[in-house]
Amino acid sequence: MHNRKEYLKELLHADKWSATEQRWMLQYLDSNDLSELESIAAEEFQQTGENVTAVLDKPVSERLLKSIHARISFPGKSSRNVIALYGKSVAAAAILLLLAGTAWYTLSHRQEKALVLSSQSARRIVTLPDGSVVHLEKGATITYPANFGQKKREVQLKGEAYFEVNHNAGHPFIITSDLINTTVLGTSFNMEVQGGKEAKVVVVSGMVQVNTRNGNNQHAQLVLTANKSAVYNRAAGKLELHDATDDARFFSQKRNGKFVYKGLPLAAVVEDLRRFYNVPVQTNGKIAQCNFYGDFSTNDDLEKALNLIALTLNARIEKNNNNNGYTIVGGSCR
Repeated sequence: MHNRKEYLKELLHADKWSATEQRWMLQYLDSNDLSELESIAAEEFQQTGENVTAVLDKPVSERLLKSIHARISFPGKSSRNVIALYGKSVAAAAILLLLAGTAWYTLSHRQEKALVLSSQSARRIVTLPDGSVVHLEKGATITYPANFGQKKREVQLKGEAYFEVNHNAGHPFIITSDLINTTVLGTSFNMEVQGGKEAKVVVVSGMVQVNTRNGNNQHAQLVLTANKSAVYNRAAGKLELHDATDDARFFSQKRNGKFVYKGLPLAAVVEDLRRFYNVPVQTNGKIAQCNFYGDFSTNDDLEKALNLIALTLNARIEKNNNNNGYTIVGGSCR
């Protein structure tokens, strides 16, 4: 027999297991050393075990569980009976394989890896095989097949990301999520899917088509052009079209690395800062309606941007009592 790691790898990629192979797997899972399993998972994803655990997605996990149940079975017994007889071992198999991040698509007979990219603690820029660029916000994850672009261009999104899609009329770019799907040919737009309750697409340039996953009514599809957005709320069950001029401006300037203001009301400037830094910022008094002229680099820290506002409008910056935000006080329009 090959060494344990190589033998385990062969079993994980096999469509069916013999009775001998099933017993070997159960014995392996009952052992106290599962390092080979974790090592294989890390190699498959070219990541560390910790990163794999953090980004493993639910659909892959569900397929893996079905695959385990299908292959750990004995003649004359259903999967449910097998689980009852070998409950501890099968449960251990499911949990440990899921935690290790072993995600092979054996049920569909495809020996393809699902590439999972995540931005856990900081924004991240990802270039896809077709040259399209994805700007992931903190906590966002995209998943796509290893053969992305060969037959189709499809990614799955969790969280928020800004997309710059290369034009390819023969292969539309499709983004799937729990709530909506977005199809484009070549454009720039932002998409956000949070908590399984609401999703939003904002188009900066070009055109996209947005469909709800349950697409069974007249409110299930919208075609968006620049400066328009589609918002889907699961409770309402329909897509809504909105003007998104301010959102499109925000995403475009963030992408360019610089926020430039030529007379925009301070209230709108403060909202941009709040969104970009994810820190509460507010104004106190009529200064919110003053027009602001200036610019900030996305590399600047928040206090530097606020000090520029204070200097320009003769105001001052105060930290909130809980040190969890800032208030712009005093000042006057010039």
